[in-house]
Amino acid sequence: MLFVFLAVFVFAANLLQWRTPISDYDPEAYRGTPISIDDVSEKTLFDQLRFQEVHQNYQSSYLELIQKISQTDTTKINIQKDGELFKPYTRAKTDYQESLDKVEEYEKDFRVKCFARMRSLILAVLFYDRKTGTRMTKFSGEKLVEIGALQEIPECPRGGKYSIIYKDGRRLFHCSIHGTLRN
Repeated sequence: MLFVFLAVFVFAANLLQWRTPISDYDPEAYRGTPISIDDVSEKTLFDQLRFQEVHQNYQSSYLELIQKISQTDTTKINIQKDGELFKPYTRAKTDYQESLDKVEEYEKDFRVKCFARMRSLILAVLFYDRKTGTRMTKFSGEKLVEIGALQEIPECPRGGKYSIIYKDGRRLFHCSIHGTLRN
């Protein structure tokens, strides 16, 4: 008796769900304003890769897929016939993943450049130590330029701040954005 009651209840809930109207989906309502960074000298990554547009297409295709699935009678799905439902979403997901991979590669380049600059700072600090006879305990780019160890103070390509940290008795260079330089 309990089993029959539960079956009727599930059937009624399922029937009610399929008869509930879904509001019309407007993909334009989910479009945001483009992200812009004030640095005009270098095109931003988002401009280069159209990342925001790809992300919005991915989101809207997902919402469209959910709407189409909810409007379809799932008890009579034919995989071959209804496979077309998933094509726009799959295409948008692939584009989005490719954009994420490009962003990751782009950020990796910045990290490599930052670490290369920290390596040059290590040599400058060692030169400072020998020339002054003292150890530099707090990073000072001005002091390195003063003694001639550097022509100019290297900067992180993303605007991070360099510092010297101590770990296990060793001096290590650290960038506030990219982390600590490991040997």
